Amino acid sequence: MYQAPAPIVKPAWQRNAIAVSLSDTRPKIAVVMDDMGATRPSMDRVIGLPGPLTLSWFPFASQLPAKVAAASRRDHEAILHMPMQSYSNSIAQTGPNSLRVDLPDAVNLELLQNALDAVPNIVGMNNHMGSVATRAVPLMDIVATALRLRGMLFLDSVTVAHSVALARAEFGGVLAASRDVFIDPVPVPAVIQRQLAEVEATSLRQGYAIAIGHPHACTIDALEAWLPSLAKKGFALWPLSATVALRNHIDLTSTPADLIQSSASQGTASR
Repeated sequence: MYQAPAPIVKPAWQRNAIAVSLSDTRPKIAVVMDDMGATRPSMDRVIGLPGPLTLSWFPFASQLPAKVAAASRRDHEAILHMPMQSYSNSIAQTGPNSLRVDLPDAVNLELLQNALDAVPNIVGMNNHMGSVATRAVPLMDIVATALRLRGMLFLDSVTVAHSVALARAEFGGVLAASRDVFIDPVPVPAVIQRQLAEVEATSLRQGYAIAIGHPHACTIDALEAWLPSLAKKGFALWPLSATVALRNHIDLTSTPADLIQSSASQGTASR
């Protein structure tokens, strides 16, 4: 008796990704906006920016399904902004329920699983803070395992120079990348303009750039003017998912089995 082939189930990062044209050969720029869901006025302004952008949402933000859906209607992609332990040890900085090196593995895993469940339709996650956590191999291996089992991506925000997060994610078979440029390390217009120029230069040099910004008023002001100019300058604005796939030589038309095999083969890829 004839049996129809089982339907192909794409991994979560591909199911939730914003579609892009694979034939676009322009240098790519992905803009990730962190700290989403912290304040309402800035959040609404970020959602209104031209996309596709990748918006990184706090798991403790309120009304997340409605907020993420509103952003999706504007062609913005979603990731989890996972609080992680920093040097300051300040909950005021990290937010509640951060991943910590002094917590049992089971507790960290439960905190991560709950956070991944809190933000709907995500393609993956990046770290919020984490100058302590992202230097801890056992903790980053927990993160990598959870993301691999869920079929999700990882972005190392690189909040500390000696982060092991990217290397452990790749070793664990997770499609991953690291931040190239912080748009607003100091939230003043002159610094932001200099950093946006560095984003363009990085994209021209390596074919793509991943930039992280924050919902400061001056950052949003700068992005409102800069984002519409990218096409005229010869750049493609791409979501994080497509840029991570590009970095890891993943064909977005591949089957899940192909993606798993290719991801494993990229485990020791250099940045």
